[in-house]
Amino acid sequence: MKKLTLAALITLALGGATYTALAQAGPGPRGPAIEQLDLNQDGNISKDEISQHRADKFLSADTNGDNLVSAEEFAAFSELERERKQIERQNRRFQRLDSNGDGVVTAEEHASVADARMDRMFERMDADGDGLITEAEREAAKEKMRERRGKRGYGRNG
Repeated sequence: MKKLTLAALITLALGGATYTALAQAGPGPRGPAIEQLDLNQDGNISKDEISQHRADKFLSADTNGDNLVSAEEFAAFSELERERKQIERQNRRFQRLDSNGDGVVTAEEHASVADARMDRMFERMDADGDGLITEAEREAAKEKMRERRGKRGYGRNG
């Protein structure tokens, strides 16, 4: 019974991210990209494809092939998934910085991305448009962010 309960919990944990991924445009912390779920590449995602994706994840975690995932196997699988996602995030960040795609980031490319990010921050936070972000504007931006996070159901207060 204990193994069955553990297996059920692991199945939920391995498959749970799949369902939230349907709303995402790309891979991220909540699950795989929609493209990864479209196993037959027909542009649609069926329940069977989601089930197959979940089963594939389970098999990946079941390293000894006994059709059970032990706590040790789950920990190892989770660590590999964490590392894989971290590498994907690093690659996406690098690609954003390497605007010309030559495999290296110049100081100019880095500055361009940083300047664009700074411009977006000022657009959001500099309410009076004077080119300065005051303490009051910072506090207002923090409150707005708290409200947005609360509506999405995550964060410290959500």
